[in-house]
Amino acid sequence: MKKSKFIIVEHHAKRAGKHFDLRFRLPDSDKWASFAGKKEPPKEPGTKIMLVRTLDHTEEEALFIGTIESGYGAGTLKKWDGGSCEIHKYERGKHIVVDFKGRKIKGIYHFISTKVLRGSKSTNKEQYMFFKGKLK
Repeated sequence: MKKSKFIIVEHHAKRAGKHFDLRFRLPDSDKWASFAGKKEPPKEPGTKIMLVRTLDHTEEEALFIGTIESGYGAGTLKKWDGGSCEIHKYERGKHIVVDFKGRKIKGIYHFISTKVLRGSKSTNKEQYMFFKGKLK
């Protein structure tokens, strides 16, 4: 189990529309894993949403709140939730288990890999089912 931090940003992007970016600091790294989803993160067990893994971020990028004026991510970002977390399992491309300790999301959450969204080699993206559950 590794102690870490997380943030969830509500991103109103000009190109991609409203979505949520969930980020947490990776174990044994200064980079932050980043996931994007169209729906609000579930607060109760039984609700599942799809997340797509995006590029890892620096801490400065991960915690940015404000307006991006131009480029792909152009739009407004506001903090939706954040706090500390504990990473219980980290198997990228398979299964990630995180215990979030935020105001809105609290408890054990699972990221279960479902497939890779195919693009060019540089744009393949991992897709995950994200839901609140029990520690397994």
